[in-house]
Formats: sequence, C-alpha cells, structure tokens
Amino acid sequence: MKRRTFLAASAATAGAALAPAVGLDAGPAAAQGTGAGPLAASNVFVEPAVPRLTVPKAQAGDRIAVTVSAPGGDRVWSGSLTAGSGDTAVTVPVGRGFYGVTYTIGRASGTVTATDSFCVLGKIGGVLPGLGVNTHFGFGPDPWDPAVLVPLVAAAGIATVRDTEEWWGAEPTKGTYDFSLYRQYRGVLGAHGVTDMPVLSFNNAHYDGGATPYTDEGRAGFARYSVELVRQNPTVAAVEVFNEFNIPTFGARGDSPANCQPDYYYELLKATVTELRTHFPHLRYVAPATSGVPIDWLKAVFDRGGLDYVDAVSVHPYCYPAAPDQLVQQVEAVRTLIRSYGVEREIWISELGWTSATTQLSVDARTQASYAVQGAATAYAAGVRDFFWYDFMNDGTDAGEQEQNFGMVHMVADGATRPKPSYVAYANLARQLGTASTPAGPSGLKHDTPADGVSRVAIPGGSTVNWMLWAATPTPFAVRTARSATFTDTYGGVTQVDGAAGTGAFSLTLGPEPVYLSSRGALAIADSVRHRLTAHDAKRGDDLTATWLVDNADGTRPAVAKLRTGDRVVAQVTVAAGAKKSTDVSFGTATAVGRRTVHAAVTEADAVVAKLSAEYHVAEPLALSVRHVRKDGTDQLRIRVANTSGTAQTLTSLVWTVGSVRGSVSNVDIAAGGVDERFVSLAGLTDKTPYDVTATMGDGTTLPATGDVVVVADYLHVPRRTVTIDGVNELAGTAKTGDSSAGTVVMTGYAGAQDLSFDFWLSHDDDRLYLTVAVTDDVQYGQAIGDQIWQDDGVQFAVSSGTPGEAQTWNEIGAALVGGTVSTWRWSGPATGPLPAGAAAAVRSGTTTTYEIGVAWTDLGIDPADGLVSFSMLVNDNDGQGRKGYVEWGSGIGNGKDSALFKPFVLDA
Repeated sequence: MKRRTFLAASAATAGAALAPAVGLDAGPAAAQGTGAGPLAASNVFVEPAVPRLTVPKAQAGDRIAVTVSAPGGDRVWSGSLTAGSGDTAVTVPVGRGFYGVTYTIGRASGTVTATDSFCVLGKIGGVLPGLGVNTHFGFGPDPWDPAVLVPLVAAAGIATVRDTEEWWGAEPTKGTYDFSLYRQYRGVLGAHGVTDMPVLSFNNAHYDGGATPYTDEGRAGFARYSVELVRQNPTVAAVEVFNEFNIPTFGARGDSPANCQPDYYYELLKATVTELRTHFPHLRYVAPATSGVPIDWLKAVFDRGGLDYVDAVSVHPYCYPAAPDQLVQQVEAVRTLIRSYGVEREIWISELGWTSATTQLSVDARTQASYAVQGAATAYAAGVRDFFWYDFMNDGTDAGEQEQNFGMVHMVADGATRPKPSYVAYANLARQLGTASTPAGPSGLKHDTPADGVSRVAIPGGSTVNWMLWAATPTPFAVRTARSATFTDTYGGVTQVDGAAGTGAFSLTLGPEPVYLSSRGALAIADSVRHRLTAHDAKRGDDLTATWLVDNADGTRPAVAKLRTGDRVVAQVTVAAGAKKSTDVSFGTATAVGRRTVHAAVTEADAVVAKLSAEYHVAEPLALSVRHVRKDGTDQLRIRVANTSGTAQTLTSLVWTVGSVRGSVSNVDIAAGGVDERFVSLAGLTDKTPYDVTATMGDGTTLPATGDVVVVADYLHVPRRTVTIDGVNELAGTAKTGDSSAGTVVMTGYAGAQDLSFDFWLSHDDDRLYLTVAVTDDVQYGQAIGDQIWQDDGVQFAVSSGTPGEAQTWNEIGAALVGGTVSTWRWSGPATGPLPAGAAAAVRSGTTTTYEIGVAWTDLGIDPADGLVSFSMLVNDNDGQGRKGYVEWGSGIGNGKDSALFKPFVLDA
C-alpha cells in the first residue's frame, strides 16, 4: 500500500542491558517543580519530579480553574489560583501517567479556555537495548531540534535512533563530503547515552543522473559515501543499507532501470557491504528495509546471495489503520524463508507506526498508543530483536494530513514540544520490559491467546511473574493469584490488587489499551469473572450509565463490595454466597462527544479486587447526514436529521445552501428514534457544486455538514441479482460490467492478455454488493498474508457512497488466492481486517481464476436505498519474482487514493 514519501528513522541498539543513559532525571531545578530543564520545558516529568505547569494566556489578576484528566476523560485533580505578574505556574500532585489539562481563565472581559498535556514517568535505570525510534534529525534542526528531542528520547528509555544524512546532501561536490549535520546531532545523542543506526540512502546528482543507483559507477559512489558516513562515528554498531528499495518512492527515483527490482538492489547491497567490510570488519549490516513484508521480493534478493551480506533482515510491516494482529505470522514467514537457505539471521522491524491524523487511514491518539506497545511486545515475542517506532515527532501541525501525525510527540515550537499518549505508553513499555532486557534486545517474551479475543505476552521476570494483557474490544477477564499483584495501566499508573476473599481471583476489563500484571506468586486464569461492568449507550447530555454485575456463585461467604471512581464510592452491594446481583450505576453526565472511558475499581474489605472500565462512544442526540441520492429516477440531495436518543428532540432550525438554492425550516419536533428528511432537487446542476447545511439543536448546539455534490450525465448500472459465493461464475454469459481492455496497464514487462486480463460483473440485492471477477493469468502466485495480499495475484476494489469525489471516506477491499484458499483484507472503511467468513471465494481452473465477493451493505456503511455508489478496481500480477504491477479499471486505487477517479453507478431496482 502507498504511504509516506520520505525517509523514516528508527532505532537499532547495542550495548548492555538497560544501558546507562545520561540526563534521564529532570535535573535539580525541575525536580523541585520550577519548570527548569529540557524535559520540564516539554511537560515531561520523571519521578521524583512533581509537575509544575505554566498556565498559557494568563494575565495578572486572572482567576484560573485547573482541571486535570486521564486518558478517557476521568478527572484526577482540580484546583484554582489567581495569576500574578509574569509567568503563572501551578503544581499538580499526580502520579505516573499521561494527562490532559484544561485551564478556565476568568477575567473582566470574559472567560478564556486553554488546554495542554503533560506526563509523569517512573524512574528508569537506563535505555532498553532493542527499543528504538525513527527520527529526522538529518533533515536539520528546524524543527528537528536535538537539544529539545534527544533528552525526551533518553527519558523514555529508547536506546537508538534510526536516522541519516542522505547522500545528496553529504556529497555536494563529487568526491567531497560534508557530514557536519550528522556530527552535530550525533554528538547530542552520545551525550545522552543514545546510539544511532545510520540508514545509507539514497541518490546523488553526480551519479547515474541523480537516479536510484544502477551502474557500477553509481554503486561505487554510494559505497564510498557509506564508508565516509560511518567514519564520522567509528563506534556505530550497525548500518541499514537503503530504505524501501521495493517501492517507487525510493527504488525508482529518476530515470533509473533499477525500478524497485530485487536484482538491482542485490547489486547495490553487495557493492556497499563489500566495501564497508574492508574498512569496518566489526560493523553489522541490516537490510533490506522493505516496505511491507514482500516475501517474493525478499526471496529474489536471497536467491542471488543477499543473505551473505546481512546480519539482520529488516522489514516495515505497516498495517494502519488495522491492529498489529498479523505480526506473528509475518515474522514467521520471514524466518521460514531465511531458514530455507540453511542459515539463521536476526529479524528487525525498522519501521512500524500508526498516524493519529483525522484521515480514514488514521487512528485516534489513544489507539496509536495502544498499537505502539501491542506492536512492539508482539514483535519481541515473535523473536524480533530490534523494534523501531515510526516516528518520534509529528512532522507538521495539520491534523488532516496523514503524514504529519505519526509522531509520539508534537512538533517542536518555541524550543519545546508536548507528549502524545504514545510517548508515555512507549516509555512505560521500556520500564515493563526491563526484566527481559539483554544486550541483544528484550528476550524470552511469549505471546498467546488465553481466551477469545484476548492477547497475553508473558515477560520473563526472575522472581516475579509478569503478564501483559489486552483485547480488541471490552472483555471481562479474571486472574487467580495466591498473593497480591501489581496492576500497571498503559501509561504507568500503578495499583495493588488482591484476589477476592473465597475465590483468590481479581477481575479486569481488558480492552485495546494493554495492562501489566506482576506478582511474586503464580498467576493463572480464573474460571469465572466475579466483577463485570457493562456500559450503556450514551448521547451528549445523558447520564453515563452502566450495569455492575457481582457474581458470587463460587463464593463461600457474602461479598460486600464497593465500586469506586477515584475517591468516590459509586455503589455498594452485598451479595450472598452462591448468588449474583446486577446494579445499575451512573458515572455522571456525558458532557462532550467522542470516546469516553470511565475507569473504576472494586474494593472488598478495603482491598482492590477489580480494575474495571466502561467504554462509551458519546454522540449528539441528533445526527445530521447529507447524501446525494437517486429518488424517482432523479438526482436529489437528501438532508436527514435522525434522533438517535431515547427522548424527543426539537430541531430549532435547519438551514441549507446548495449552489444558489437556499432553504430552511424551524422548530421541528423529532420523536425518539424518529427521522426528519428533506430533499433538494439537483436538476440543472452539471458540475461540482458545494453545499452547506447547518442543523441547530434545542440547546443551541449546531451540527454542520459541508461538501460537494457531483452530478454526472451518464451512469453505469448495477443489476439486481444475488450471487452464490462459491467461486463458480454464474454470471458468465450475462452482460459484463467491464473488462481489462478498458483498463490501464501499470506493469513492468506486460506481455498482453494472456499475461493478465479480466472481465468483471457487479450486482446487488437488499443485503449485499457482489463482485465477480474472471482473471486470465498465465502464472498464479500467492504467498503474502493479511494486509500484504496486494503483493499477490489478486483483486482490489474500492466502493463509496454517492458519485465520484463526493465521499471523503470509502472502502478498499482485496482478495487473493493463497495456497488454494481465498484470503481477504479490508484496508479502509467502517472496519479493517479480513472479511467475514463466507464473504469471498476463489477457484483456479487452467489459467482462469474466478473471484466472487459479497460484502454486506452494513459492513460497507452504505445505504442501498440511496441508489448510488462509486466503484473502481484493479487486478494485481505477481509471477513469483515480486509484484509486477496491475491493470486498473477506473482509477484512484493503485497510484494514490482518490475517490474522484472512481466510476459512477446506479443501483437498479
């Protein structure tokens, strides 16, 4: 899949376990809470430092209310103060964790609100070998300022950064080298006990016309640059040879026949390592840093002898926005390939990350944090030696730009930054893995799935038993122990927990945010869960309610339990031995829309016997949607306001503008569960036309919707027909929707229709959209799994609501025949990951592969009653030497994602 268009940097490691790091403490001044020091300036505090925060926008005489919240929205501290002259600061007495802070500033002219974030980290004895991060210090100190960022890297416990000074800048005149930028940031790294792994990259205008190296002269020039770079830091332990040669962004720069091909990469690898070995016999070589896990491309490099020139095989198994559930299989596939050559090599993940932007391929900041630690722990348990998050700092400030939001901290401004949740989660992971640390990275971790949907990583701990646990969705879970245990949340918050009297088990709500358990006694999974908390649906303004179930069926005495949030007792119950009891509880009012998580504890006899949570996705009671639809054979704009709450709501006003057409209604009552719909004719519109709709609720809250409506002159048609998903083309002989003769070939060495061609049929019924594709392909190849199936022979298609260019989000789905079985993946849409069982089939007969895919409209997030969809598709080709390319019908998938390039369809009645 397409992703970033610039070099990433990450962290390789060397040295002793928990290698000493310089400058981990906040410093004497910061420890006293004065705000001094590079960490405190960025609102990062390492115990015993106490957070002291500067209030933004404060003026003398302001009355300031301060509210501090944990991830999910739980209030953990509040206070007030009056601003004096100069900077106004407040000391916040909270423990380890990530926090958001809101300042409500009152003054004569009115009220001003400001927000900020900060974190408190536990002490750490040094950096963790094997834990790394990508940086872009090689881009220059603005905004990648080493003086600001490197202390934060060290404080997190990160051992190494993966970075470089690229060839084009390092050799400005042929034969003359300038590595002053590299030496500058390398010096700061060394002063803080952090090492680096240079990435040897990419091209230079003095060689091969500035293209990706492809001649002996170009490769020799690249090798000389590599030698000169390593000479700047003779203590460097490892280098990585190039970055993502297998994608055009890096492997096909300029007019180069290299064109991402494995044979050209092999020659570059061989020339570079051969030259480096003559100068640095103890240097370790990491390669080929592939985008994704292209097993066939790797095999082509290894077949030529590539493993003779590497000590570690590196890959970049990006899968965003999906969870890192495929990592174990992907790592094992690489290991199996390496061992097929009769050798052993380490496996490194030198890039993996998720963006917290607002695009459809993004996740929220808390999910980014969850996936960071899930990914790293899973990788280590799968045998990966070094893991490198991409990347350390956001590369911009635009929340709508995917590439600007991969960071763990925000972009530096005015000599400081701010932590994101992922920074704190990653730092906490470094502390939790300390017991497994070795000079060769965290070792001995074991991953398994002890219950449906639950992941466990056992962390070796000497005298303690240590588990890391998470689940894809809120899941009740219980652990039995003969002794008390330490519960640590994702961000480092610690609670002592005990087994409930009579059962010896403590209860948990597991979710995507990993938690850690540590005990000097044995840990075991309990047969039953004593305490459960189930959240109810909530709209803004509703009470956040939940049901607390106490199951004392296995108890030998009455259970007297208190449910607490912070210091507040929410409910108290007594449940007889052998009985169960459900209690409805309230956690206050839902004051804001979005993700809200209530964290609660249960005590029995003053001991904490459960750590529970209730997860809410709070929405407005009224939902506004605007869609281009076909109604009575004409194009219309449907404006729908749905009351999704349990009480009647009043729509104070609804105002719309569509091009030059304006309209409005007022005081519309909508019953609970009811809908108000308006239709605006689009007759006469022949081009992209903007619309602007605003619904105003009874309390004055406004719901805006803006976009463009695109009316097209000619629609294609999707006939109404149900397809049996069995891989047998029952539509052969009926009118095709399209074929490859009307497609675009994007392929190296295309040999005509027998090499790759296809016919396809779209159809639909009330429940599903069906795609049938008959592919002619002289060589069938499929080996990739999960989100990497785009590298196999297979089908990819995209579908959105409305006409091309109207939808800002859409579905992208693929299917490939791998080992005689159909493999599917959803890269984007309401859900990601494999399609449900039975949704696809593929059968190979001779040189024809028939794919049948049926996706539920509900899974697509499209209402078929709207009557319009946009669609595009391509078929990938791989003859066993790497992905050759594809043939695309329509556009907007293969070379960048753009729904405006899809084709418009009407769903026939």
